[in-house]
Formats: sequence, C-alpha cells, structure tokens
Amino acid sequence: MLKYLHTTEYNEEFKEVILDFSVDQSLKNGYLISNSLGSDIFGDFETVSWEIESLLELLLGKTSLYKGGGNVNLIRSDKYFTIIEDIFTEEDEEQGVCQIETIEYLKIIVVWAKENFLYKCTRGAISKEQAELIINWLNKKYVDINKLESY
Repeated sequence: MLKYLHTTEYNEEFKEVILDFSVDQSLKNGYLISNSLGSDIFGDFETVSWEIESLLELLLGKTSLYKGGGNVNLIRSDKYFTIIEDIFTEEDEEQGVCQIETIEYLKIIVVWAKENFLYKCTRGAISKEQAELIINWLNKKYVDINKLESY
C-alpha cells in the first residue's frame, strides 16, 4: 500500500498508466513523481527492473547514492530520501523540487510498473505470458521492499 494519495489515469494512445500524486497535499510538488514515471523511468521492463534493483541496493547499503532521470527531472536518492528536481524550472521561478522517502519512491515505481504492464497486456502491447512473468517479478520485489521496511 502506498503512503501517498494518487489518482490513476490510463493513456490509451501510448498504452501507459499515469499515477498522479499532485492530489496529495502533504507531498510538495508531487506532480514531479508523476512526470518521471514514463519519461525518466521508461516503461520497458529492462529499465524498470534496473531502476528497482539500483534502489534496492541503495536501501540495502550496497551503494550510498543513486542518480537518475534526465529527460524531465534530475533524481538523486540516498538510503533515506529521494529528491526529484524539475530541470526546466527557471532561476526566477519557485524551485520545482519534490522530496520523498526512498522506500516510498521505490514502492511507487513498483506499483506503477505493475499497473503499467497489466494495462499493456489488456491493450495487446505485450503478451499475457510476458505480463505474468513481469508481474510475478514485481510482486516478489514488493515483498522484498516490505521486508526492508519492517527492519
């Protein structure tokens, strides 16, 4: 279960799922998370699995810093927090930054990926067999994340 409120939208044209976190008033600039999913973290399994594994290594203490993003936002994570920064914010504008707990950010990626691949399957973009393999992998990762959270 995700800590932050969001709405789920389905983009038929691109066969993508959008999780909109701008609805959660406790999360400053939550829209930056929504913008990153699909543009900085691409919806293909190879990219998603690499992102998840990299953040898990960070949470396990195997690395101390993770940097990502680049298309829309710069994303920097340490073991405790992830900062998402809008690369298009002008100097004279209010700084477009969202800070979220790294473990929550990782959960969001897994939930988004699961919804995204299920949707792609229902729209015929990937096979049922491929979707099942991916969803099983994502479910295992979500269990791993929850184990980390309980420590």
